Amino acid sequence: MLIEKLLLRQVSARSSESARGSSNALLPVIAAFVFFIAFVAFSLWFSLRGRGPQVLSQRSSIGGFPTAPAHSSNPSPSSPNGNSAPGFPVGPSAQSSASSHSPFSSPSPAPQSANLDSTTARHLVESWLAYKKTIFSSPYDISDIENYVVNPGPLYSDITGPGGSVDWLRSNNFSYYFNELKILEVSDFRQFPDRAHLSVRIVEDLELRTPLGIDRSKSGRKTQSWVYELKFNQGKWLVYDYRKDI
Repeated sequence: MLIEKLLLRQVSARSSESARGSSNALLPVIAAFVFFIAFVAFSLWFSLRGRGPQVLSQRSSIGGFPTAPAHSSNPSPSSPNGNSAPGFPVGPSAQSSASSHSPFSSPSPAPQSANLDSTTARHLVESWLAYKKTIFSSPYDISDIENYVVNPGPLYSDITGPGGSVDWLRSNNFSYYFNELKILEVSDFRQFPDRAHLSVRIVEDLELRTPLGIDRSKSGRKTQSWVYELKFNQGKWLVYDYRKDI
């Protein structure tokens, strides 16, 4: 009996050791399989995540919010004839290159056969200055003003309108007398599609004569730069407006 119990214990021990050995042999295989499954799952997740933004970007480019293509803004080279030298006429090429409009007022339709040069423009302003001497003193004759100034126009309204220059002089019995009024030089000439500008330096020596004598506060001699705006009106160039040259 003792021998049989010893044999049974030995057999039981051997069977348990063999079972442990077989289970220990399976552990590396199971671990490798689990690692492989985890690696494959992680790779698939990473791949899908990397493709996600590309799909979204493709949809956004096709969807309802398109992005306008960028336009390159290349500034056009400025024309060397934009500013003419004093006294020199601007030729047809320079006139056509001046695409901007006059800053005096809103543009009007381009005139026909309205070529102008600085010499002609100067003579036009000189004629206006000579006529100006007659209308600002008694008897304030403005019957020929439309041969020099555009009607309607801002300068025409300032001179002939109610409360204008002539109305103010006549109602107060004032008169302007010009001892000297002339153009000293032309500093710039520009022709636009619908206007022309002449920049000049003018010397003006005047007296405001009143019933009580000369008003010294509005009399004297001064030299000032002015910009005259000319306009082609009913087949001829006339003075439309003027302002101080800044």
